[in-house]
Amino acid sequence: MKIFKVINNNIVITLDQNNQEIILMGRGLGFKQRPRNNIDENLIEKCFSLSSSDNEESSVSQLLSNISLEDIRVATQILNYAEDIFNTKVSDSKVIALSDYIHSALERYNSGVELKNNLLWEIKRFYPKEFTVGKEALDIINQQFGIKLPEDEAGFITMHIVEAQINQTIDDLDGLTQFIQKVIQILKYACHQEIDEHSAYYYRFVTHLRYLAQRISSNQISVEKTDSSMLEIIKLQYPDAYQATEKVLNFIQNEYNCRLASDELIYLTIHIEKLIRHTNTN
Repeated sequence: MKIFKVINNNIVITLDQNNQEIILMGRGLGFKQRPRNNIDENLIEKCFSLSSSDNEESSVSQLLSNISLEDIRVATQILNYAEDIFNTKVSDSKVIALSDYIHSALERYNSGVELKNNLLWEIKRFYPKEFTVGKEALDIINQQFGIKLPEDEAGFITMHIVEAQINQTIDDLDGLTQFIQKVIQILKYACHQEIDEHSAYYYRFVTHLRYLAQRISSNQISVEKTDSSMLEIIKLQYPDAYQATEKVLNFIQNEYNCRLASDELIYLTIHIEKLIRHTNTN
């Protein structure tokens, strides 16, 4: 295995059999090395295999030239923890993106710059499980670097965790959080009541909204005509919940110019009904 490109003393790039770039990291792996030199495989700690689209979108080489081996180790530990919690697999590009974020967060801290997270309250509400990972990430960072970052940074890291699960960009996730917030507000006004935001029903409802928003943003909402007989039954069985669903539907149509098929309305109504019923029994 030969070096294709040296990023820094600890990171080099090689090519696989298909001429796709493979990123290798390890202490001293790139020290005094040049392209075409042989790689000491005993020094390799981790390798990243990224698709061409990953490379194009994130300018991986440029990011890697700034971050340290320790940044990558910590990011890997955090995402491994998230993988265990959510039983999911995170792509290598997410490791690099989080490494870059950690590097920037530490630089801000050392420069005395505090970045306020204006969506922190919403992040705690809408992504409680992911936020526990964000808080754990602060402890991992503190253990490695001896720096206790503020809770705002846990919120930003939480969004990286969410991004890793549903494969969206951070900008998309800001819009996703606002989408969920608006739907919850509509629901509260429509039902004339507060919502139990600590229940399992609330978490399931927010999860449903997250994937609904993802389908809307990626134009994956079904536009085919479906059997509406079940929807008519749902209307009669859960009139209050369906009335709230109609208000959410109007919001989605006006804001995103998107119509929901009958099956989408059925699922949404059932989620709202369960949430309302659970709240009313407390």
